[in-house]
Amino acid sequence: MIIEDNAQAIGAEWNGQKTGSLGDAAGFSFYPGKNLGALGDGGAVTTNDDRLAATIRSLANYGSNKKYINDFKGMNSRLDELQAAFLSVKLKYLDADNQKRREIARFYLENITHPEITLPAIPASATVFGSHVWHLFVIRTAHRDKLQQYLTEQGIQTLIHYPVPPHRQQAYREYRNLPLPVTEKIHHEVLSLPMSPVLTIEEAETVVNALNRFKTDS
Repeated sequence: MIIEDNAQAIGAEWNGQKTGSLGDAAGFSFYPGKNLGALGDGGAVTTNDDRLAATIRSLANYGSNKKYINDFKGMNSRLDELQAAFLSVKLKYLDADNQKRREIARFYLENITHPEITLPAIPASATVFGSHVWHLFVIRTAHRDKLQQYLTEQGIQTLIHYPVPPHRQQAYREYRNLPLPVTEKIHHEVLSLPMSPVLTIEEAETVVNALNRFKTDS
């Protein structure tokens, strides 16, 4: 069975097929900051397997298909009606919002020229580029912490997704001694730039200009 993580890719495509339909089931996140975000926490699972769908519904409802009868060790994980109503409206604008994200991403890719900043590597072809939804725009630099402080001073907010690699987390301490140098290097270098469908090209230009002026030796 293939379970697809579609938390950050809603609206994207792979070889012409929408993500979220590539496996036996897919998980979606509707956290407010996602491309399709609710006004509070929320999520969904999609599948075309009726038996699996029934099990998932049960797990989200205390593991119960019948009140007070529990078939599984479930949880209370139902999407409330109010959040669903907001999402049903916002869904209509998802493709247009994703296109705005692509425009910002292309502007970044074409105009960030700092030699010590590594940009996302993605083919420039219209087909491939047009299938990406740019939930995040993540750059890399060996001067990450200094760059983030500099951008903060310029009034530009950035975030680090994610500062601690999984094998260094207390929850996975049994893997702590694994040698994973590439993973650790990435976690020390990544920085997420402003990305949103409401971000204007003029605002993106401010980000680009600040990045290209960054001095690594000051």
